[in-house]
Amino acid sequence: MVEEQRVTEPPHIWNTGLPLLILGALGWVLPRMLVPEDTRSHSRVGAGVLFAAIVLIATSGLVLVAFDTPAYRSALDVGGMLLVAEIALRNSALFAIAWVPILALSWFNMAQRVEALRGRDMARGDSP
Repeated sequence: MVEEQRVTEPPHIWNTGLPLLILGALGWVLPRMLVPEDTRSHSRVGAGVLFAAIVLIATSGLVLVAFDTPAYRSALDVGGMLLVAEIALRNSALFAIAWVPILALSWFNMAQRVEALRGRDMARGDSP
């Protein structure tokens, strides 16, 4: 029977804290970069947030590989880049704990802004 050897590091600021801070900040900033401030469309806000979520999933995988290199180096030796990508994307769901709530708050904030702009337009008589 072949014994599986696993290379892991205990969580610390460099392999857990810093990546969580980076992804949390991206969860707040990225939707605001993708959705124009003067939009009055909830579908445009939703599409921007969805695209931001897709980017954050991929970024989470890249951050995992960048900050947890010993585990991924051994995976690269065993199975190549495809195995590293598979493991990184599967484990990127763990980092969703950091950015999903922030992304949801960002979406809520932008939806409120859309309604405020629509209300201002209706008060001025600019919209039907």
